[in-house]
Amino acid sequence: MNHDPTTDRARTRRPRLLGALGLTTGLALTVTACSTASTPPADDSGATTAPHGYVAGATESQEPQLGLLAVSATGETALHDLLTGETTDLDRVDAPEHSATDGRFLVTSDDDRTTVVDGGSWTVDHGDHTHYYAAEPRVVGTIAGGGPVQVHSSETMTTIAWPERGEAVVLDREALGQGELDETLRLDATVLLPSGEHLVAAEGDTVRVFGADGEAIDPTSTGQACTDPAGGIVTRAGAVVGCADGAVVVDAAGEASFVALPDDAVRPTAFAARAGRPTVAGLAGDTGFWLLDVRQGSWQHVPTERPLRAVVAVDDADEHVVGVDDSGRVVVVTASTGAVATTDPLVDGDTAPLLQLDAQRAYVAAPSEAVVHEIDFADGARVARTVELPFAPVALAEVGL
Repeated sequence: MNHDPTTDRARTRRPRLLGALGLTTGLALTVTACSTASTPPADDSGATTAPHGYVAGATESQEPQLGLLAVSATGETALHDLLTGETTDLDRVDAPEHSATDGRFLVTSDDDRTTVVDGGSWTVDHGDHTHYYAAEPRVVGTIAGGGPVQVHSSETMTTIAWPERGEAVVLDREALGQGELDETLRLDATVLLPSGEHLVAAEGDTVRVFGADGEAIDPTSTGQACTDPAGGIVTRAGAVVGCADGAVVVDAAGEASFVALPDDAVRPTAFAARAGRPTVAGLAGDTGFWLLDVRQGSWQHVPTERPLRAVVAVDDADEHVVGVDDSGRVVVVTASTGAVATTDPLVDGDTAPLLQLDAQRAYVAAPSEAVVHEIDFADGARVARTVELPFAPVALAEVGL
């Protein structure tokens, strides 16, 4: 790393300490200032009580415990702590050809099987307050079957879908956090999203809503039509499934509605946004990007000077959107004003960039270099620092979100 984290105001936070553990080659993450201990405290009678938000085996902090979880082309795996600058080696995984993340777990796959890696830190947003946790980072295990992969999580369920195979599984998220792959349900679906205690599944050209047990919420419903479903995301305003001519939005009550794209629009086939936010972004072919306001049920097309290779909605007060164009530049659009800021080319514009972001920074990398560029998108796309990794990443996740 060629930057002292304490010199950057936005990343000056209480550090988390790294301590040795014998269970894996990874290290446990503990926090110097915790509002909740890793074991329940005792009351006056000597009995243990579990305080609100208690998670077995985890420590709680007053701030997000952010890190970059990376995997190389040969399966080397490491976690870089964005707060302390420390890098921890984890167990090697199968050489990844595809990857996806939910902000805690990084899922990689080849043609034959899928691997789940726990980044060891995560955030639980309860609306009026938020919990920040840290636990042991580790390679959890593998699932038979591979191909392009998607992963999404609620507080109780993690779903993994393989769109090309039309298969998806539900994993018990508490067990997953304890290092166990406990499959509770398997469906024939190209998209599978956990939305509260519901499951939103794209089966053929129909979106249906199920309970966690796989039973239809409304057995008499024929579902919501969705031609050629592709791409899904979970937001605080509802779960979204992309369709050829729009998107299906399923609210917290399990009610589905359709948000149509304009006629002859180039559809997005994937959506990305800061964790939980109600406005999401998707590529509009070579013409720019779409913003879908899930709460309002509306689309906005934003043209760009050059075609984008990746795009993510920050959905902050200024409506920042971060993309990477075909010249390798990071492009920051302030949708509220139309202002555009760009960096110099940072990555190879011919390859799909790795792009992650949180409420303050974006991270962009390419598999050709062992570095990740940290971008202050609210400050004119300023390159805040360059994070050095032990290898060039082909899979990248910002964890702790």
